[in-house]
Amino acid sequence: MGKVSEYAFINAKLRARIGEMHQSTLLEAMIKAPSLVESIGTLKDTRYSELVRVYDSTGDLQQVELALLEAEIEVHREIARYLKDREVGFVSILLEKVEIDNLKNAVRLWYSNIVRHHQISYRSSYICKQKIVNDINYNGIINARDYEGILSSVKDTPYYDVFSLFDLEKLSLSGLFPLEIALDHLWFKRLFTSISSLKGEDREVSENIYLVDMDLKNILLFIRYSSYHHLDPKDLEKVMIPYGGIYQEVERKKLFSLSDPTEALRTVVRRKYPALMADLADIRKNDDEMTTRDENANHILMMEEYLGRTRKKEFTKILSGKPFTIGITLAYLFLYKEEDRMIRAILSAKYYKWSESRIREGLL
Repeated sequence: MGKVSEYAFINAKLRARIGEMHQSTLLEAMIKAPSLVESIGTLKDTRYSELVRVYDSTGDLQQVELALLEAEIEVHREIARYLKDREVGFVSILLEKVEIDNLKNAVRLWYSNIVRHHQISYRSSYICKQKIVNDINYNGIINARDYEGILSSVKDTPYYDVFSLFDLEKLSLSGLFPLEIALDHLWFKRLFTSISSLKGEDREVSENIYLVDMDLKNILLFIRYSSYHHLDPKDLEKVMIPYGGIYQEVERKKLFSLSDPTEALRTVVRRKYPALMADLADIRKNDDEMTTRDENANHILMMEEYLGRTRKKEFTKILSGKPFTIGITLAYLFLYKEEDRMIRAILSAKYYKWSESRIREGLL
């Protein structure tokens, strides 16, 4: 009865919210609204009503996006309040992904100021400064005059060891890409460590979701950084995430030791995800007049869409499965983020005065 008693209330609550999302006409109303102001106005009597107040008081769309981020943080915290210790830790790790993205934005501002000598003062107000999971001094990062200031601002966090691998000279030469990849890898390591601490069906559901996730993200990274950014195999290996079936097979076959692992890796992907490779081949066949750069960009966009569709399918499958697992929490957080993403996209499109048909195409 342990899992039943733990999940009965929170899963019933989240299923009700998911049902409301599926029945909601909010996004359609936002798309059909003739202007940005009227699109935001459709949020008035919804759980996003705070966004209306923020826009009315600031007239600033980026402040609205910050309010969306703060609402997402609170959703994770609310869910955690209904769970037990092990599952609370897992949800906390999921929230660390939000924290790392916010941390990256703060470091980008610092880098823009110190290395590129750009004006950043007006942009710093769009960074979330509250504690998300760990004690990060965001103002200390943004206003740091040297790299020691960055290290001091993250000294009591899991991220310190990653930051300590770099210095100002290294980042000036390489840009922030290696640091950001290292932070991503740290999060995935912490994610799978947390999954391994779960028990029974909770662990099984979480592994099923995130191992497929890792495969698709690694395929996306491979396409983006081999074809588009032309990384050599050794650097490509550093970029890819060391989890999932695709990565394990690449390691087992030592594909990164090849001078050009592209075709060998395509064979691995074709066997595991034939529908994806068929779609990629179809794009290549139908886009004969595209330049290689445009073609690769189209592949990346298609991969991101495929990843989104596959994740949605996996999370939807959870809703019809066993009712007393952490899967309902994962499905709700995914659907919440999807709705959040679409609201941001619609408001951005309204700001740029996109047509209704163009907005719909962008949301596919």
